[in-house]
Amino acid sequence: MTTFLLKLIAIITMTIDHIGAAIGLTYANGNLYLSGLIPQNVYFLCRAIGRIAFPIFCYMIVEGYYHTRDVKKYALRLFIFALISQVPFSLAFFKTPFDFDTNVYFTLFFGLICVYLADYEKKQYAEYKESGDKAILRSCICAYFAILIIMIISIILRTDYSAYGIMLILLFYYFRVDYPLSSKEDLNTFLKLFVSITIFTLIFSNTFELFGLLSLIPIAFHNHKKGPSMKYVFYAYYPVHLLVLYGIFIMLNG
Repeated sequence: MTTFLLKLIAIITMTIDHIGAAIGLTYANGNLYLSGLIPQNVYFLCRAIGRIAFPIFCYMIVEGYYHTRDVKKYALRLFIFALISQVPFSLAFFKTPFDFDTNVYFTLFFGLICVYLADYEKKQYAEYKESGDKAILRSCICAYFAILIIMIISIILRTDYSAYGIMLILLFYYFRVDYPLSSKEDLNTFLKLFVSITIFTLIFSNTFELFGLLSLIPIAFHNHKKGPSMKYVFYAYYPVHLLVLYGIFIMLNG
């Protein structure tokens, strides 16, 4: 399973999810309602399949952190596409050019920053254990505090998946293994990831998100080979397909 194929699975399942959300729902008086444009059972099937996409994106954020040449440029790229995608996101899901909910690129952007902070804390703590320097320990505490602040900001901005999404990214960071699974230690870490995501989802989200556990199957077979390079195509696909789905909703809804 190359990185290209993994991303392809993510965008296909995301598109199916967004067909359900953008066409199957309509927004009125501050609430979402079934639009009647697609059957109710088809709507729920689309949303269930769509749960597979986000955990793969979370996993790719962590892998991107480890393989990028420049974390700052990576973060800037996510932030720019978050800004570009906001109007298409609002149109597709809330049928207005502006809504106070913000798109998933903001979640991924915040998640990348938190991975950077968590990795910084990990390195600092290792240094503290060697030196016993209290200043280094305070630096570790500040890193965790910064992560908490970022999660609060994501809640205030009402980002897609919000703080739950950021924590999911951090779980992939803390239980990172070299896929495909090749040792008993890797398998044990993978099982810890599975259990952690399950428990965390049941506590902080809803049981519907448990369909996302299916994403761990293709992730477990990731061979870290890049495959065809279509980086900006994948980035641009998100806002473009949302605009297309909004157009389809308008046509079907008269």
